[in-house]
Amino acid sequence: MTFAEQAWADAGDDITRILEHPFVRGLADGTLPWATFERYLCDDAHYLDRYARVLSLLAAKAPVIADVGVLAEFAAGAAVAERALHEGRLGDAIASSTPSPTCDAYTGFLWSRATSASAAVGLAAVLPCFTVYAEVGRRLQERQRDDHPYRDWIETYADPSFADASRRCEALADRWAAGDPSSVPAMREAYARAVRYEWRFWDTAWRDAVL
Repeated sequence: MTFAEQAWADAGDDITRILEHPFVRGLADGTLPWATFERYLCDDAHYLDRYARVLSLLAAKAPVIADVGVLAEFAAGAAVAERALHEGRLGDAIASSTPSPTCDAYTGFLWSRATSASAAVGLAAVLPCFTVYAEVGRRLQERQRDDHPYRDWIETYADPSFADASRRCEALADRWAAGDPSSVPAMREAYARAVRYEWRFWDTAWRDAVL
């Protein structure tokens, strides 16, 4: 197995927890309350702002110039394309919101891996944001209907271009893992921890809504 294949397989239980979470189930069938989704979107906007900066930092640490361009492209996608979806739905709500403790912890983890670990470990930490969302988008698209209240969000992550970006990021991680074998154990730990943070991100929005 490649690094990405093994990391995904090892995280299988946590990925199942994400796909079966009541927030994701409500998102899938359209029953998720708008207030809950809005809370999630505001937190996600803060997350993506920081995520784009982490990707930019990893671009600067990339071992070859071609990889600089790939990571810079990913950073632009996080900062522009996905953020535009949030701003279109939320308007001024983002500016008046504050990041959740989970958002702070998750992005702090990404920043620490990007700054204090090898470039390969930093990349492994950001990879689940691609792979998990691509899988969620694919699963949710199977249940989508024309009048689905969250159709535009689902289509963003079910879009073939996002799946392609996810595969390209996996291929990059595989190449960096092969080029830096000593980093592979730390890469696996970073990937697994990021997947758990992905679950916590959904869970935070859900629990804040039901408390």
